[in-house]
Amino acid sequence: MKPVLLRPWRDSAFRILALAVCIAALSLASIVLLRAELEQRFIIRSAEMLGGDLMLVGSEPPEASQLDTLAALRQAQVADFASVVMHGDEMLLVSARAVDHHYPLYGQLHIAADRFAPATVVAQGPPPGEVWVADQVLDRLGVQMGEPLHIGRLPLTLTAVIRQEPDQGAGFYSMNPRVLLHQADLAATGVLGPGTRVRHRLMLGGDAASITAANLAIEGTLRADQSLRTVADAADRTRGPLHQLTLWVSLGVLLVSLLCGAAVFLATSQRVRRRARLAALLRSFGASRRQVTTRLLGEEFVAVVPAAILGTGLGISLILLVRQLLGWQGPLAAATGDWIAVLAGPLVLWLAFALPRLLSLVRVPAVDVLGGRLDTHPVAGALELAAALGAPVMLAALLTGSLEELGQLLLLLILLGALLPALLWPLLKALDVGSRRLPLASRLAIRRLSRRPGLTLPLLASLTVAMAVLGLAGLVGNQLLDDWRKRLPEQAPNHFVFNLFEQDLPPLQAWLNAHQASSQPLYPIVRGRLTDINQVPVQDAVTKENDDAQRALNRDLALTAIQPGQTLPPSNRVISGDWPPQAGGVSVEKELAHNLGLALRDQVQFVTSQGTLTADITSIREVDWESFEPNFYFMFASEGLAGQDITWLTSFWLPEGDGARLAALLRDLPHITVIDVRALLDQAQALVTQASHATALLAILLMAAALLVLGAALLGAQAQRGQDNALLRTLGAGRPLISRVTWLESLLLGLCAALGATLIMLAALYPLAQRLFAGALPWSPWLLLPVGLGLVVTLAGVRLGARAQRHAPLALLRQA
Repeated sequence: MKPVLLRPWRDSAFRILALAVCIAALSLASIVLLRAELEQRFIIRSAEMLGGDLMLVGSEPPEASQLDTLAALRQAQVADFASVVMHGDEMLLVSARAVDHHYPLYGQLHIAADRFAPATVVAQGPPPGEVWVADQVLDRLGVQMGEPLHIGRLPLTLTAVIRQEPDQGAGFYSMNPRVLLHQADLAATGVLGPGTRVRHRLMLGGDAASITAANLAIEGTLRADQSLRTVADAADRTRGPLHQLTLWVSLGVLLVSLLCGAAVFLATSQRVRRRARLAALLRSFGASRRQVTTRLLGEEFVAVVPAAILGTGLGISLILLVRQLLGWQGPLAAATGDWIAVLAGPLVLWLAFALPRLLSLVRVPAVDVLGGRLDTHPVAGALELAAALGAPVMLAALLTGSLEELGQLLLLLILLGALLPALLWPLLKALDVGSRRLPLASRLAIRRLSRRPGLTLPLLASLTVAMAVLGLAGLVGNQLLDDWRKRLPEQAPNHFVFNLFEQDLPPLQAWLNAHQASSQPLYPIVRGRLTDINQVPVQDAVTKENDDAQRALNRDLALTAIQPGQTLPPSNRVISGDWPPQAGGVSVEKELAHNLGLALRDQVQFVTSQGTLTADITSIREVDWESFEPNFYFMFASEGLAGQDITWLTSFWLPEGDGARLAALLRDLPHITVIDVRALLDQAQALVTQASHATALLAILLMAAALLVLGAALLGAQAQRGQDNALLRTLGAGRPLISRVTWLESLLLGLCAALGATLIMLAALYPLAQRLFAGALPWSPWLLLPVGLGLVVTLAGVRLGARAQRHAPLALLRQA
């Protein structure tokens, strides 16, 4: 007697089932682990933007008691302030930062030994007695490396040029050239006198539990000038490729589990048909329902475990290879819940999708089973399928903690995947009733599908879901790549210039032409502070509990105006109101409008260097702050800034070369500020490249799972079709008639599945657009993919039908 482990493998239906479980295990392991890696990098990136996992900000240093409360966490203290640096008789306003020896907590500083030297990476800021500066400081002051720079009363030795800070972010408009010094030198400079505007930042790092506990512990000790900022605050501004990809991979987990579960369902259906007589005989000889179920489930479970283990091992190996290719360091990021899903997920899917079908062996009377009447009622089959499709929901809840972001789309797929075949079923029955006047081949094809609901319904549902998922995978993956390419085009601006005056524009344009630089539009800039909303002072109109609103009110904002003929910037999207702003109107960024409680037709008033500026809100925009383009909170009508003190801002792409070109520009226009964002751009380009590779991996896994479903569906129906053809040949039907019946049956099945898949894709466009593409998901040729797949199903069905005709009719009927 062969071992129990090997006995089921003699059945081709079980081999399909085992293959489905193996692919499900491979796909789930690789996608869950990939999702964990991406989420960790998303959190690290947000923490780098913030400077830590938690930040305590105030106008005064933190209290000693607060430091004691947070002593268990890694800490770095930073003081940001505006100051003047002096070299000889030259002075320059800078954005100074005093850091301790723990800074930075996350990320690395990129510095160079000279203006044009290559960058190196360091893990700490400058030591006491030294100062590091942005390259603009060298160009403005003419200072050389090793010479002293005076900050207040203290001379500090210039030893390095700052190329990139980990928490630099993407805000360029109020950034004076950066200067870094050690916090031990701060008191000796004498620059922090009474009334000095300084922001003390205590950056904190630790694991999630420690950060949560510290947040709760410190919240009750905050002074009036203090506030807490979390990684979630930084993440809200990070809607780039990494966040999109994290959502897409989360969706991939759900789709793969859905597809592999459907393949398990189909294979189990065939397995049940082949084991029905054994179950009926056991029940006829007195075995209880529990004994029959335990016997069948136990044997199947023991045999399917090796397939799950193999797939899981392959998935883990794949992720280790991907990590090595992408240069990701450190241990695997998966948490305990992720490993539970990786190890138990395939078996949970098998149990959820196989159990309803296996239970039909004990639910249907033994007499019916022995008589070959195992088909279920259409309603029962649809309920059975819907219950099985609930497994991905439970798996998604385990992986994400909630279904808030993608639950809408997932439930849509599950409901339509289960309900569309039930909705199409009446059409098949109606065709059956009306087929009496059709030719014999058409009549036979329709009756084959309509008279076997237990076979046709799951087959139709699985084909529908597989086609829809393949189409959605191609549509979304292609749109993600296009979105990322548009975000970072080949010649994305790598320098920003501001503090330009009207007379500076011609020489700047001449310099751009001389160095083959590609310039972007010019934006007029006026510094203004919001003072009134609907003629009510903002401090009264905005609640003091809104920290984001208070931060916006306690600083000058960069106001701009649309120039005649200028279009909406690509990184902006109007979500309400009219564009462009009409005379006396202004457009407001969405997040700021929400924080300040602004709505259309509200009136806002600003104080500028030339008095007051008033406008009515005519539109609200959604802004992509990571687009490497100039973006603004308030954009006025074309004449809205007339009579104000205007400077100009622009950006440009400069080909690779040495820094002498920028030095020449700054010698000609010493008052302008040039921000080099090439390091940030290179980092973003690397991120997009990694995201593209991960998208390709996800597409391959989804395609493998979907093709498995298509193959399982077609192979599962092959045996029954062969028996039908054998019966027709026994009754005298010729090969031409059987071929026409097979053609028409396959075509009808493929077209019905394609119709259902197309409807699912159309219904999924809105939730996909909202979750992944900020509401914009255009029509695409990928929407036509289900039609092509329907033709593939037709050809495959015809091919399998032709193979079935090669077998002797008597052998097939005896097998039946």
